[in-house]
Amino acid sequence: MKAKTFCYRISIVLIVLLFSSFAKAQSVTFSGKDVPLVKVFTNIKQQTGYSVFYTENLLKQAKPVTLNVKSLPLLEFLGRLFKDQPVDFIIENKTIMLIPKGAKTNVVPGIVEGMVVDSLTDSPLPGATISVYTKNKATTADNKGRFTITAVTGDRLLISFIGFKPYFYTVGEENKKIKIILAAVDHKLNEVMVTDGYQQIDSRNLTSAITTLKAADILVPGIFSIDQALEGRVPGMFVLNNSGEVGAAPKIRIRGTSSVLASRDPVWVVDGVVVNDPIGVDPQSINDLDFVSRLGNSISGLNPFDIEQIDVLKDASATALYGVRAANGVIVITTKKGHAGPSVINYSSSVSFNARPSYSDHNINVMNSAERINYSKDVIASGIAYPSNINYVGYEGAISKLYAGLYTYDQFQQAVNKLESNNTDWFKVITQNAVSTKNDLSISGGTDKLGYFASIGQAAQTGTLKTEGVKQYNIFVKLNAKLTPKLTWDINLRNNIETRNYVASSVNALSYAYNTSRAIPAYNDDGSLSYYGRQDFFTGKNFNFNILNEMQHSKDISDNSGVNLSTDLNYKLNRDLNGTFLLSYSRNNTDEKISYDDNTFYAAGLRQSEFGVTPNPLSTLLPYGGQLTTNHILNASYLVRGQLNYNKQIGRKKRDNLSLILGSEITSNSYNGSNITRRAFMPDRGDSFAPVNPVTYPAYAQWANVTNVDQITESLSNLVSGYFSSTYSFNNRYIFNFNTRTDYSNKFGASSQEKFLPTWSLSGRWDITQDFFKKSESVDMLALKASYGYQGDILDNATPNLIIKQGTLDPITGQYSSTISSYPNPNLNWEKTGQFNLSLDFALFHKINGSITYFNKKTTNAFLNKQVSDVNGRTTYVVNSGTIENKGIELLLSFTPINNLGTSKERKGFVWRVDPELGQVINKLLAKAIDNNGQNQSVGVSNPNTYQNYLNGSQIINGKPVDVFYSYQFNGLNHQLGYPTFKNVSAADNLIYAKETPDQVYQTVLAASGNRVPTLQGGINNYISYRNFTFSFNLAYSLGSKIRLSKLYTGSDNQIYLSGTAAPLPEQNVPLLFLSRWRKPGDEVSTNIPGLLPGTLYASTLTNSSAGQTYQYALNMWQMYDQSDIRVASGDFLKIKTMSFRYALPDRLIKRIGFKSAAVTLSGINLYTFASKALNGQDPEQTGFDDTVQLPQRPTYSFGIDVSF
Repeated sequence: MKAKTFCYRISIVLIVLLFSSFAKAQSVTFSGKDVPLVKVFTNIKQQTGYSVFYTENLLKQAKPVTLNVKSLPLLEFLGRLFKDQPVDFIIENKTIMLIPKGAKTNVVPGIVEGMVVDSLTDSPLPGATISVYTKNKATTADNKGRFTITAVTGDRLLISFIGFKPYFYTVGEENKKIKIILAAVDHKLNEVMVTDGYQQIDSRNLTSAITTLKAADILVPGIFSIDQALEGRVPGMFVLNNSGEVGAAPKIRIRGTSSVLASRDPVWVVDGVVVNDPIGVDPQSINDLDFVSRLGNSISGLNPFDIEQIDVLKDASATALYGVRAANGVIVITTKKGHAGPSVINYSSSVSFNARPSYSDHNINVMNSAERINYSKDVIASGIAYPSNINYVGYEGAISKLYAGLYTYDQFQQAVNKLESNNTDWFKVITQNAVSTKNDLSISGGTDKLGYFASIGQAAQTGTLKTEGVKQYNIFVKLNAKLTPKLTWDINLRNNIETRNYVASSVNALSYAYNTSRAIPAYNDDGSLSYYGRQDFFTGKNFNFNILNEMQHSKDISDNSGVNLSTDLNYKLNRDLNGTFLLSYSRNNTDEKISYDDNTFYAAGLRQSEFGVTPNPLSTLLPYGGQLTTNHILNASYLVRGQLNYNKQIGRKKRDNLSLILGSEITSNSYNGSNITRRAFMPDRGDSFAPVNPVTYPAYAQWANVTNVDQITESLSNLVSGYFSSTYSFNNRYIFNFNTRTDYSNKFGASSQEKFLPTWSLSGRWDITQDFFKKSESVDMLALKASYGYQGDILDNATPNLIIKQGTLDPITGQYSSTISSYPNPNLNWEKTGQFNLSLDFALFHKINGSITYFNKKTTNAFLNKQVSDVNGRTTYVVNSGTIENKGIELLLSFTPINNLGTSKERKGFVWRVDPELGQVINKLLAKAIDNNGQNQSVGVSNPNTYQNYLNGSQIINGKPVDVFYSYQFNGLNHQLGYPTFKNVSAADNLIYAKETPDQVYQTVLAASGNRVPTLQGGINNYISYRNFTFSFNLAYSLGSKIRLSKLYTGSDNQIYLSGTAAPLPEQNVPLLFLSRWRKPGDEVSTNIPGLLPGTLYASTLTNSSAGQTYQYALNMWQMYDQSDIRVASGDFLKIKTMSFRYALPDRLIKRIGFKSAAVTLSGINLYTFASKALNGQDPEQTGFDDTVQLPQRPTYSFGIDVSF
């Protein structure tokens, strides 16, 4: 038989020993070189009492054997003995009968013939053990899963296979072929090979905290990137989806926040190689919970179809070998590979549908045209004055024409009636029902000398926002070659090409749809686009605007490509020692173009004139044409790794095992890029640029030659590392592990004594089952694991040296100018994270498996900003100061209430499995940096300490979570006028604040509202199978976060409009909440929505008494109201993340059409979210701190087919 069959046979004996009495006490010890089989038979007889029956002709082709085994079970010993021999065996009573290889497949009268297959895939299970229960008779299935065994009517056959539930079959009177279908036993913590990127570890020997997922278990049609499938799947992993825009990547945190300034993202590893972000986003943007990257992340180019397994490494023991950056956890991806056997071609195709947003959605609560007109009437009646420089549209436009004498009253009334009936559906105008497709084709197979897997993939994602979409093409080839008995060679090649089409982010199309009055038309009566005057933020002037025109002529297009090549040589030096050499190279190219045509609102603001109108040559910044910004980034990296692996069974009875790993690697990662903005862009003339005379257009020349500076980026990071790992297993009961790695970095100061800071970990495992529950029928497995270790981190832009940024020629002084880019710190040191982990793994009653874990992660010497006087050339510099603590519990369960599978050719059994999991993380800052005046420091690299830092959650405060945010303390509505009031902001309070530090003021005026990041996330996964039908769904939940509700007064912070007003401008829509606003004294008892103030009083509310003071804590009462605690709600939610219904076509139909397997799937993603009523439909996964409205994740409905032949 082939080697694969016997490898299965070796492992299956462990299960057989539990159920078959004939093999319990039988084991063989043998050592010899080139020994004839006959002599081995003598040893078998002496040690076990089993006789071997054979003929001389049968052994003529047999070869001498070389074996060295200790106390090996009989069946396993026979499997090794006949591995490369022309004979097979059948055991009857105490006799081992030798038969020609392949004879088991012949149907003989009196012999039961059958096949053993997997219940899920219907694929054969080579090496499955078939025994006649209560009799000393057993055999194994061949490489096609087939077997024969002699049995009489009434005999009970026990069929078992490692990782599957044993099955009993009673032999009937008819002697016919049978099909045995075994159901997998979902021991998530047992019998699984875990990959940490440097080695494969049997999960039964695992001492660290690693969660393993099979890609096939979490992927459903409609998922285009593997990170989209991780929510609710891994305890301790928080997945934050802050945008549903096509191609947007979620934010992932593992076991909380370990750093303030350094990146908080985990490290991604594919087939043992760390993959880098193709564009090198700075940590400050990565850590910003509102930041949305349109250019993808480290794994955007990886096709999820090519993924076999995901291992999430969480504790110090699991991540120590990755050294720096690994304090945030590591996600290891293992891709598919070919196996010995005939070629298998697989084709998978899916089509997905996303419904566009609609005003009927529960999260869109704005007024219709008639309601908006009535609100405008109330605003005007109250006497609130609009700024003089706005353009009047809607009701305000009609009444202004009436007052100016341009309308008669009848014309005015007709105009108002039309405005009330317009009810423009802005979401229909700018969004669309999106249909996306994905197609994947692969071929896999091989021989004992060569395994191969190759695939091509195509994905076309259509955005719900018109004109947006992502197209991707993937090629993947993986070869595993056995060049000699001692030398193997693996080679991986991945290539991806991607195009991303977006509307330029400055257009804010979705915000426009949500915030624009429905009384404004999108089209004229003749079907042409309807324009209205809109205020330009920079100039304050009004220019014609239509959102469709902006979307069609304001583009953000990026073309991305990547190639990754790795080769791995493995040479077996002797039986216990082998060496590996890994070489990897990757190259990613990103070309982004952001363009504004000359007929856009953006171009009009630069031109300072309408499209088609000749601008003033002295002041215009855009004489003609549009603007084009090109952003080019080339990322290249390589890895060279050499590693020695030693594995040996030791001890008197060879029951102990020693495993050693020693390795070294060199890595290099570089970014080379440019960012260039040019004007006078002519896209309709071959993307050319028109020449501009600097004398005629002096303002443009000033911008082109002085203000607009091209940016060239060059970054190179080299790392030399050494690592060591040792594992000792004593009698498979007690396992001890030690890992260490050291990375050299030249980013530390001359005074630092720790240029080399080793990361290290100690861990152990105690298999309690072996000591106390070996014969228990209820406790299948019980193991205790513990680990502790230290890791280090360093900022990518950290340096001990003074870095001067050389600028261009200053036109005023005529001299070249320079600025300080980085302040020197000769004492800069590692940021250190220590982590303790304690886990209890268990498997009970053959039905329940799980793990409960406690962890404590503490970061010392955390990088923080220290404020210094600006006479130093900078206001802050980075220091090692601060302590951050994360601690929590994790729970992972797998429960199979029902598992009854039949044995006929049709699946008649029923399986139901439930996998709940949760992870809780409590985070707080224990110590922090202070400036020279004793003030708290903010998270931002150079932001001053202001009340805005408290409001948006970027302020770091002792004893508080890193992402805690503060709010004004709402004190109810004024009884007489209905305006909002707040605690601790009286005139008397301000007199006290003048004598206090800003921090003291802020912490009095403001109060902590909660954490932007949840403290507990988890999921509940269900799997139900009956016959050929499979139904599964995943519920994801999140607890402990707080959300700031969307602003009601969008102009109150002067961010959107130049003029100070909290009243909605004529073009703006208004939330439905204003229908329940305060209208008369006494309403404050039933509502907290402020009323409309009389015009004279309203004007006085647009400033705050603290404005201009050193302790300023607000702009005005409307900004305070939007950021008060009354506008904070719980972010807890329960979401139906995925739901899938799969039907596998019956065998008889499959054979008729010539396929090996075929299945169809209906699935849904993000189907519904249950959240707090206080959110009023607002997406709980969007924290509410970004003024830009982000598209929430839309429900996705998919249909997929999967065939193999």
